[in-house]
Amino acid sequence: MAASPTFAKTMPLGYLIAEVSKLMKRRFEEEARHHGITLPQWRALAEITMNDGMSQVELAGCIDTDPMTLSGILDRLEKRGLVERSADPNDSRAKRAVATPEGQRLVQEVRRVGHDLYTHAIDGLSAAERDQLIGVLNRIKDNLTALNAELKEPAE
Repeated sequence: MAASPTFAKTMPLGYLIAEVSKLMKRRFEEEARHHGITLPQWRALAEITMNDGMSQVELAGCIDTDPMTLSGILDRLEKRGLVERSADPNDSRAKRAVATPEGQRLVQEVRRVGHDLYTHAIDGLSAAERDQLIGVLNRIKDNLTALNAELKEPAE
């Protein structure tokens, strides 16, 4: 069965989004490596600086990883002096992570890397084109989020 003409025209959309994402991720990882940090470490450290003192469980959820993987990431960040962990005063089994001044400095450096990458990626787009692109991608994200919610709703 042949694809409809509309589907045939839009079929590459998912592929294109994935390719752009992969290229941006790869380029960011190359630049971040010069600062001695991996993408998972960067994501954890950046989230910690925005939400100092969050629990490791909360942090794992925010960066979409499992607690065991996060524990290893935090071990490496702690050994480098970029984060400190302490017991949660409300739950002795839980730990909270905070960025050290060195961790906060690194986040500022790597944010500049991300900003430069973003600026390069959108080079040549007008402000209207950027706004339209962001709007379209947000609409796609909202549509997919709504679909996920529909699929999770129990049947009546």
